[in-house]
Amino acid sequence: MDIHLIPVLFGLPHPDKISELSTGHINKTYLCKCDGRKYILQSLNRDIFRNPEIIAENISVIEGAFEKFPDDKVFIPHYICCDGRNYIEHMGKIWRIYEYSEGNGEYTPYRHGFAVGRFLKIVNNHGITLKNTLKLHNFRNLSLPVRNIHGDTKADNIIFGEKLTVIDFDTAMQGYICADYGDMIRSVTSKGFSLSAVCDATKGFAEGICGLLTMEEIGSLYSGIVLIISELAERYSGGTKNFPNKTAEQCLARERELIIQLEAIKCRESDIRDIIREYFK
Repeated sequence: MDIHLIPVLFGLPHPDKISELSTGHINKTYLCKCDGRKYILQSLNRDIFRNPEIIAENISVIEGAFEKFPDDKVFIPHYICCDGRNYIEHMGKIWRIYEYSEGNGEYTPYRHGFAVGRFLKIVNNHGITLKNTLKLHNFRNLSLPVRNIHGDTKADNIIFGEKLTVIDFDTAMQGYICADYGDMIRSVTSKGFSLSAVCDATKGFAEGICGLLTMEEIGSLYSGIVLIISELAERYSGGTKNFPNKTAEQCLARERELIIQLEAIKCRESDIRDIIREYFK
C-alpha cells in the first residue's frame, strides 16, 4: 500500500513527504507535508479500538462544542473530512488526518493544568454526551457525576505552542473528572515528585475548569491521583500481555517507577489536599 495516496483520498494535494513519528504506543502516526502545509496522519489500531465510528463521532461532537463556544487560549485540531466523515477505510485500515499544531512554546505545569481544565469545561458545559469507546478505568463505588472526560491527560496529548492544543480523543468518553485530574498529576510528577508542580498544575486546572465541579468532585480529586497511578502500576504488573510493544524487563521497571511515584504522592497527601482546597475554595 502506498501511504502517499491516503492524503489524496481526503482531498489534499499529493504529499511532498511523509515521516513516521515515534510518539504514541497504540496508533501509527505520521507527519505529512502537503503543498507547504503540515498534517498529522494516523492509522487507528483496530485491535484496541473495535468501534472506530464511535471515536469519529465523539471527535465530531468535541469539534462542534469548540466551534460553538470557541476559546481564545485552548484549541483542538481540525480533522479533515472525506464524504462527510472524518475518517476513511482503506486497505483494511482506518485512517484520519488533522491539521498540525506547532509545539514551539514553553511547557509549564500551570499550562498543562489549564489546558486539561478548560477542555473539560467546554465539553461538559454545552449539553453534549460522548459515547464510550472502551473500558477505560475500573473506578468502583464513586458517588460522583458521570461527565465527559478526555481519558488520557498526559503532557504528550497537549501541544504547548503559543496556543495550547489538546489532541488525541480516542479515549474521550463518559467517566469521572477525578480520573483526568489524577492522570494529569501523574504526568506532571512522572520525572520526580514536586509539590510546587502539583500546586501550579492544580491552579491551572481550577482556573481552566472554572466552577464546573461539585463539592463531591472536588473532594475526589486526590483519590483520582492514587487510583490512576495504582491502576497503571497494576496494568504494568501484567507485563507484555498488556504492553506487547515492551519487554518484560521494561514493564517491571515501569511498574517500580509507578510504585515509587505512588508512595511519594501518599506521603504528601495532606499537602496535596490542602492545595486542592486552596484553589477550589
